[in-house]
Amino acid sequence: MQDILIYWQVIRKRLWLIVLLVGVTLGVIVLTSYLSKPVYKATVSFQVTAPLPAEVSIFNEFRTSSTSEELARTRINFVAVLQSEFVIGQAMEELGLDVDVDELTKQMVVEPDEESEFIRLRVMATDPELAAAIANVLMDKATQYFGELSAGSITANKEFIEQQLEKVKDELDTAREALIQFRIQNRVGSLDGLLRSQESLITALKQERDQAFVKGDEQATKGYEDVIAQRERELQELILLSSENEVLWDDVVRIKSTYSDLLNTVTEAGLKENEILSARFIRVIPASVPSHSLPRLNVKILLLGGIVSLVLGIIIAFALEYSSRAAVTTGTREQGPAVEVMFGLQTK
Repeated sequence: MQDILIYWQVIRKRLWLIVLLVGVTLGVIVLTSYLSKPVYKATVSFQVTAPLPAEVSIFNEFRTSSTSEELARTRINFVAVLQSEFVIGQAMEELGLDVDVDELTKQMVVEPDEESEFIRLRVMATDPELAAAIANVLMDKATQYFGELSAGSITANKEFIEQQLEKVKDELDTAREALIQFRIQNRVGSLDGLLRSQESLITALKQERDQAFVKGDEQATKGYEDVIAQRERELQELILLSSENEVLWDDVVRIKSTYSDLLNTVTEAGLKENEILSARFIRVIPASVPSHSLPRLNVKILLLGGIVSLVLGIIIAFALEYSSRAAVTTGTREQGPAVEVMFGLQTK
């Protein structure tokens, strides 16, 4: 209790100094706040509504993460791109701002909206139109650059598939040309039809031969047999041609099927690439020009300044008290011997 009383006496003794320090501090804060330019805050709200589209179908087997994990990763990556120096530099260049990147970064705040799934980008500037322009341009540049980064793998895959598509197309053209040349050289079109016609003709000739044989017309029978033998040789040749034709046709069908699959894959990759580049999975609510500036006097800063100056004043008061008492004690010790001599002379 005695110590508390001593402390109070020290504070009371130099209360004027403490009050003066607190008053000056608060006065400087208030004066600085009202002399500074008004600050305006513009807000862009955005929401990542879906994860990045999956890779093209031929690569889907390598994707194992869930949709929720992909959505969270997409959101985190987009915020990182939004706060990157590259995007901020692009926005500054478009707006013609002559400021440092770090300075503009300090004017940005990205924070989640507690009442919704949106995330807010807040930009502060001394001009309301400039604040809104910076916020909107930052969002546009971030969306564009994020789309380009995210579409990089799909674009590379699409280009690779397009290269394979060109090769397969060349193979298909070669196979078709080989089939056409084969049919031209052998003067055949639909071999199935020719085979059926030849078989029907041979069957008819055999019937005619049998009738001639029954009639006993040996010359006619011998003539039919010669013709039948000739037709059968032709049929054998057609069978050989049909086998070779089938091989060439199967090559055309196989390569055409591969070409069709690759063409569908390229189309799919192109659609997904355009979807990512358009960034339609990011919903944006643009910033409007703020009509009111932020309060010039920040109560939290004022309160903090008052507390700090009060504590500092008390510390200075105790430091001065300690110094004054130390000086008195030192002076008493130095004057002690002289006082004793004087006192001894007087007693004698």
